[in-house]
Amino acid sequence: MASKYLNPLRILIGLGHRAESLQAKRSKNKRAAHARAFLKNATFPLKVNVACGHEPFEGWINLDLNPETRADILWDVTEGLPVPDNSCAYIYSEHFLEHIPVQEGVRFFAECRRSLEPGGVVRIGMPCVQEVARQYYEDTWAQQPWLVKYGYTWIKTRAEYINIGFRDWGHQWLYDFEELDRRLREAGFDRIERAAWGESKYPALRGRETREETVLICEATK
Repeated sequence: MASKYLNPLRILIGLGHRAESLQAKRSKNKRAAHARAFLKNATFPLKVNVACGHEPFEGWINLDLNPETRADILWDVTEGLPVPDNSCAYIYSEHFLEHIPVQEGVRFFAECRRSLEPGGVVRIGMPCVQEVARQYYEDTWAQQPWLVKYGYTWIKTRAEYINIGFRDWGHQWLYDFEELDRRLREAGFDRIERAAWGESKYPALRGRETREETVLICEATK
């Protein structure tokens, strides 16, 4: 039998959840309005840099959710891309995909395919699980420059090293080329090629990598 008395704590929690939901909806609507306004002055076809951080590309549309970055548009990419169908010549992303669950990654690739014009290209750069495993197996992990660069010299063992690679920085899913190719195909891409650091047959995609530890790079064409 339900109590005739209302629980004040449950009421407060419910009000808090509704307030958070309303605030999230307002923030989303505000981001969408800003994106629409920004794109009105953009030159098409677009070049979009996803999760730009503090390395925006001149002449590109730079997206990031963090307001402390130098993004043109603050945007949660897990909600899709704020661009029309078939509107992008190039989409670039470095060290982003490993930070979201794998199925969110497939949805991101599907959004890239939707957004690219025919013949458009998405270039993805990230760390590689094969390299992490190789450094563990060959016991060369302590020689990796990023340990000094990012202040990880306190790591003591290769087991700790490999766990850091999988778990730190909010990592959700690490890829090798086989896995990246698989997920791109699940999203509808069928023209997928490996690429070298800073190199591309497309001039707009050359010299884009900003991190030495970006060792897995590929380009998928719509």
